[in-house]
Amino acid sequence: MNHTSPTLSPAQRRPLQSAGIIRRVLAVLAVFFILSLPQSTRAQTIQSTSLTLQAPAACPPAGCAAGQTLNVRASFDLTAYLPPPDANVQLCIYTPINWSATDLRIGLTGGVTGNPYQMGITNCSAPPTGYNLLGGVQTTLAVGAFGDWLDFSFRIGNTATAGGSVLTRVLERTAGGWQQTSQAFLGISVTATADVVYVANDAAACGASSPCYINSGEDLPGGLGTGLKDAIDSHPLPGQPATILITGNYLIKNNAVLVDKPHIIQGVNDARITYLGTSCSQPMLRITAGATLRDLTINDGTCSSTSRSLVQVESPQTVSLISNDLTGGQDAVRILDNNGDVILQFNHITGNSGYAIWREAGAGSGKVQAVANNFYANRSGFQVECSDKGRVDHNFWGFGVDPLTAISQCTFTAGKRLGAPALPRSNAPGVTAEKVTVTSTKTYTSDGKVAFQHAPSDSDFDLFIVNHGSGSPDNVPFTGGMPGSLTACSNYYDIFLASDVTLPPSLLDLFFRYDSSTGCTATIESTAYCGSNDPALIPLWWYDPVANITDGWDTTAQNPAGSGAAGATGQTTICNPVLKEIQVSIDSSGRPNSTDDLNFTPFVVGLLPLPSSVIFSQFSAIAGNTQAAVQWTTVSEVNTSGFYLLRSESESGGFSRVSPFIPRRGSGIGGAFYEVVDSGLTNGTTYYYRLEIISTTQESSFSGVIRVVPQQATPTSTVTSTPTPSSSPTPTATATSTPTPTDTATSSATPTATGTQFTSTPTVSPTATLTLSPTITLTGTITPTRTITFTLIPTRTRTRTPVIYPTVDYRSPTLPPTRTRFPTRTFTPFGGTPGTATSTLEGYPAPQGTGSITPNLTTSPQPTFPPGSGYPIGEGTPTLPTGEGYPPPPEPNETRSTSGVETPSPQSTTWTATASATGSPTLPPPEGPKPPLAISFMKEYWQYFLGALIAEILIVAAAGFYLYRKGLLRFPLLRNKNQADQ
Repeated sequence: MNHTSPTLSPAQRRPLQSAGIIRRVLAVLAVFFILSLPQSTRAQTIQSTSLTLQAPAACPPAGCAAGQTLNVRASFDLTAYLPPPDANVQLCIYTPINWSATDLRIGLTGGVTGNPYQMGITNCSAPPTGYNLLGGVQTTLAVGAFGDWLDFSFRIGNTATAGGSVLTRVLERTAGGWQQTSQAFLGISVTATADVVYVANDAAACGASSPCYINSGEDLPGGLGTGLKDAIDSHPLPGQPATILITGNYLIKNNAVLVDKPHIIQGVNDARITYLGTSCSQPMLRITAGATLRDLTINDGTCSSTSRSLVQVESPQTVSLISNDLTGGQDAVRILDNNGDVILQFNHITGNSGYAIWREAGAGSGKVQAVANNFYANRSGFQVECSDKGRVDHNFWGFGVDPLTAISQCTFTAGKRLGAPALPRSNAPGVTAEKVTVTSTKTYTSDGKVAFQHAPSDSDFDLFIVNHGSGSPDNVPFTGGMPGSLTACSNYYDIFLASDVTLPPSLLDLFFRYDSSTGCTATIESTAYCGSNDPALIPLWWYDPVANITDGWDTTAQNPAGSGAAGATGQTTICNPVLKEIQVSIDSSGRPNSTDDLNFTPFVVGLLPLPSSVIFSQFSAIAGNTQAAVQWTTVSEVNTSGFYLLRSESESGGFSRVSPFIPRRGSGIGGAFYEVVDSGLTNGTTYYYRLEIISTTQESSFSGVIRVVPQQATPTSTVTSTPTPSSSPTPTATATSTPTPTDTATSSATPTATGTQFTSTPTVSPTATLTLSPTITLTGTITPTRTITFTLIPTRTRTRTPVIYPTVDYRSPTLPPTRTRFPTRTFTPFGGTPGTATSTLEGYPAPQGTGSITPNLTTSPQPTFPPGSGYPIGEGTPTLPTGEGYPPPPEPNETRSTSGVETPSPQSTTWTATASATGSPTLPPPEGPKPPLAISFMKEYWQYFLGALIAEILIVAAAGFYLYRKGLLRFPLLRNKNQADQ
């Protein structure tokens, strides 16, 4: 019998087509559902391995530096290995050949299984092309382990120049032998090392600096695990020693960092090396080679009851510490018995619980050489212990401290000490001092304020210049300051020959700038000083702390007036008003001389009150339109009756009075502010002004000369249109201009005008507040209206705020240091007028300053040290007690607001040390298991899987039932059963 397939009608085919569509939709949904599951959920047999950079968390922007230590975590799945007793899992580590990687360290405990691993590469496969097999480990795992992770670290070789990838392979022992079941790569960018490298806490702190070394995850002996140790070890020797630049607040770890190569380790941007932890038994740095530390602040951070020594030296070569702040440790510098010298210059060492310097006794030949440092407020008693192997001349030991009570078993020459602390550097560690080489060419230093040269016949030699600052009695060497003392127009300087100068120069010229303020310039160039034609009155002063050659402070040109002068003569001293300098020529005959005095002598340009004198803090002129406003401020007016303002069109002479007599408003202990407006001048012409000072005996003296060029200000107009509501709108144009300097005027372009104008009579206002607002008013009615506003002499209200001494971090042995003032000293008056007996004066103000440069570093709250442990302000105006009766003069470079309120603007720096996790002695601590398998995912999201499964079952069942009812789906078992029932 022939059976043929029935032909289906279109109506019968439509259900079949619908069923096909439903099947395809269900198939697509099933595929998407499966693909949405994690890999470990889809199949237990699909394995994975991953590599993660643990520490540092990331490389610097330019790449990890050659020599950088990296900590990496390898995570891997396991499924195919045979059960024990034989080893069944092997991990192999490969690195690029051109890296020459070294120092592989692997954690030998599985992070998931807790199983021990053993070093070994027996079952590792051959490395791929371009790779080296760095090392590996193996273990024997029990049945059922689904994965594990291990940490390892290594150093990129110091010859690496390009990036590459770390490769790991996992092998498992199966019935067919050892088989590789997975592998993973981790790409690392690398930059070559260099002669100048950087060190920072992390990649962000490196910024654009490169190559830059950063801390990794370990804390091992010698400082391994710090970027500093990687930088020290990375530079190949022999060759040029590297310069390692520390940036920011750099944290070391529990172990001392071993400096075993002769590198220069230098801070940049007020960098510091510090510590965050509680293990304080080891020094911060341990130097065993001829290294140099400079421009660094080093403290032991959070150590409390036990402090860390800051620098420990055990080197056979010379070690140098230059311009550092060493504070808050145990011994600041601890020197073990060795054959290398230790040189300390320009350091600020204070606030340590132990010695500033301690040298161990022994047979070693190494000596301590300390010069131009601040050593004070460390342990009680001796600050420095040399064990008979060291010289410590020209250092500051504290006010009123006999050096013999501050040093133990050190060589010291009486008188060779600093009479005031060396000024701390602005925004940098160390003190303001330097060692210069004197040549026959005039050379400037100290920001252009001091210059030097020797005679052409002399050989070059070295000279130390130590800046003590000015503005406070604490800045004055030996004598301090008190009413009746000098008003400094320069900083105080100690200048002395280096110890290795055996033949003093035949002639040394020293030059000191005196224009620290316009008032100093006007006073020094007056006929009371440089204009007097008497060299003995030129106000460059020196002081002899040893043999009483001077009577207090004497000028360099006068015959010394001290009891030990023995008829000595002064030295050639001249003023140079063009360069604003005073020059002294020091030879071997007069005093101060190059043979005796250049080992002891401080210098200063200053103003001592004369029997009749005025000290200016400001003398200036402001140009206007056909006029000039001449202003001056005095500090004191000793035996002074008043002033005349003189004018000339030549600087060299021809001055005539242009003001009536101006009575004095100040006193012998206080000054005043004066202003005269000189009108009727010709724009574009240079005019010269000076003051004639009339004494109480009607004698005249004259100030220095200032110049001014009157000119008409050119307004810049801004035009705006304002519509006027009317039947015929007419816009009104308004122009506004504010040139500087200007006066106040309003004008309209009209045929008629009224107004007021300056008269030729000067206006004198010797008070601290003065308002000059001359007004010109021209009235008109035409449109547009043009309004021009000028201000020639702005209303100025002088608000004098006493300057509070700035502070720099100073702390006990457990916290970073806070710099504070030195305590009040007992002051010794300066000598009298050169060559004359000291007269009885009306009184005299405290010394005026040249601007504070002491930074304010803010940290956590600090304890206060006892009296005697403070630190002097630098170059600042001293705080004035209430009721002094006189204001301090403006600083030479002060910044004034438009309102005229003058207040100090101390700078501040805030640093925050951020802790980073530190692991076990070998590797970082485990972060917990995280196997990439299905079971962990299922446990967390089982509700979603169950719901999806039920929904899929219901969809399939509903589709099957629909097709079955339509007759499009047949179930053979059900059909046979129905037929049997029938």
